[in-house]
Amino acid sequence: MSGIRTPLFLGGALGFGSGTGVGASQGLGLRQIEPMIGAWYPGLGFLRVGYGFFDYQEESDDEKYEIDHSNFDVELGVHTWSLFYITGSYSRVKELSDLGDIAWNEWGAGFGSVVNIFTTSLLFAEVSYRWVLDHYDPFMGKSVSGSRIQLNFGFAAYVF
Repeated sequence: MSGIRTPLFLGGALGFGSGTGVGASQGLGLRQIEPMIGAWYPGLGFLRVGYGFFDYQEESDDEKYEIDHSNFDVELGVHTWSLFYITGSYSRVKELSDLGDIAWNEWGAGFGSVVNIFTTSLLFAEVSYRWVLDHYDPFMGKSVSGSRIQLNFGFAAYVF
């Protein structure tokens, strides 16, 4: 990647995984569509900031509610060997609905790899384990916490 003039990039990712959002029906599936910006030093590491979002429906007492899910993510990665890296992350997650609005924090750790496309862009894939901190779920009527797995597929294009 000798053609890079600046480490700044724009990119995005699709996040798939298990869910611990509101309601009992959160299973496997698309968890977020996330545009991101940051700095990525090839072979060294990166700092990414993104804002992910998606919408889904939840049923409670025979009524359907639209849930607007959003999360603000900050991820720090360190290349450990060639194109492989390890990550640490923090997310502030919000879910808004007519039944009640909730927010919680998630911490994560994972690993990933990049595939360089030309000298100005790359694709990445990563897996992370997320710790979901305690929050009240208005659909289930109780406090919940737990963990989940997330798989991200994304791209980054360097800004010149």
